[in-house]
Amino acid sequence: MKSLKRMLYELTMDKDFVALKILIDRPNVFHVAGATHLETWHSRFLSWLLNPTERHMLGYYPFQRFLMIVAESADENIDDITDIAMLNVNQFRNPEVIPEKDINKLNIYEVEEELERNDEKGRLDVFFKVNYIDEKEKTNEQKLILAVEQKVYARVDVNQCNKYLRKFEETFKDDKFLLVALIPKSQMKESNEATFGSSKWIGIDYQQLVDFVLMPCLSNPDLNIYAKPIIQQYVDALRMPYKNKREKLATIEEERILVRSIYDRFEDVIKAITNISNEDDSEERDYVKMVVTETYGDVFRTIRWVLDEENDVDELWNFSPLFQRTIYKRWNELTIIINHEGNEKVITGENVPQMWIKTLQWIEEQGLPLRELVDEGVILGSGDRGKRYAIAMQPVHLDRRRFTTIREYQSTLTGEIYYIEAKINSKSAMQTIAKLLKKLNIEAKTPLLENNAIEDNTIINRTINDDNYK
Repeated sequence: MKSLKRMLYELTMDKDFVALKILIDRPNVFHVAGATHLETWHSRFLSWLLNPTERHMLGYYPFQRFLMIVAESADENIDDITDIAMLNVNQFRNPEVIPEKDINKLNIYEVEEELERNDEKGRLDVFFKVNYIDEKEKTNEQKLILAVEQKVYARVDVNQCNKYLRKFEETFKDDKFLLVALIPKSQMKESNEATFGSSKWIGIDYQQLVDFVLMPCLSNPDLNIYAKPIIQQYVDALRMPYKNKREKLATIEEERILVRSIYDRFEDVIKAITNISNEDDSEERDYVKMVVTETYGDVFRTIRWVLDEENDVDELWNFSPLFQRTIYKRWNELTIIINHEGNEKVITGENVPQMWIKTLQWIEEQGLPLRELVDEGVILGSGDRGKRYAIAMQPVHLDRRRFTTIREYQSTLTGEIYYIEAKINSKSAMQTIAKLLKKLNIEAKTPLLENNAIEDNTIINRTINDDNYK
């Protein structure tokens, strides 16, 4: 039997592992300039990209692609946004992108924010105006205003969002405006209202920007050959970790393909790393920790990010201080407590497929409209922004990939087969089930989710506040 050291050696010498390292180490001008995640650079780039008069030669294409993800991410009234995104470019008139430094001249700030602006707070990052006409009634000209607030390190301020909304409703009451926040995925909650305090704000994340705007722009044959490296460098900058290497804003398909290939062929090594990371200190554990967190730290971090993003594994390695490992919650029991029409129902399962089947059976026993939701496709996780289904009428995800591990459930009401994606971690499964029940107006509690949130917060607080745990 091979030793773990030998297994690690074979993994790190693998061609896909080496290719991933080369991709990660690719030189980047934003990084060289020391401004990889400087918010000013992000807003300047977006202003340049959305401006159809710039020399990237893409015209309105980036703007229309951007509108498509805005429509996809809106809580309500998406049809009118989609209609604008699908307009013929000849229907647009007088585009204007207001530079960040000149936005304060638009009189869209509250008086009490003057002090905040002096500290470079409380300001919008991108302000885009364009007129558009009805193709049939060319005299019917309307104005669209797109305002974008970008966040990288800073957190969303609900009070600030409310101030902007009030001011826009007052200043642009006769025009159509879109208030959009471009923020890290980690800041997104289950809805725009929960994230920003109002569903009139529309949140998108940097992963959506990469997948639905930047990568299509790079593939567009009209793209100026001199502009292409600029977009590619920005995409590479988004892939670079920030917040002391704890997060990254986006991954690209090239990374995902390499990580999937590595995991498919070296799953036993990943599991061995996970197991030893939760054991007591030893010489072997110290060696593995050095390889995973130091020697090839950037590569293993990327592997972990992609696997977390795709929800492909129940648990990944955790070389945290000992106090964190001892209180780490293992998802070895799945429980949900349902209150419906005055009755309490406790559903438990030993694994994800069993939990799904029991829950679906209970839903159908109550005569609830399950099929409508399955027909639409239940997105994996607590929100509806992902590209992977947990359950659908066909075993194919939104990104056209087939389900990795398929389980079937035959409806007791219709006799149809519903397909379940079984290769998802337990936490994501519980989040999805809780979301499904909420959509059916069913009150449900998930003790393990709630307990895990409390423990995660305990870990964060201890790490920050207690010098004994540094």
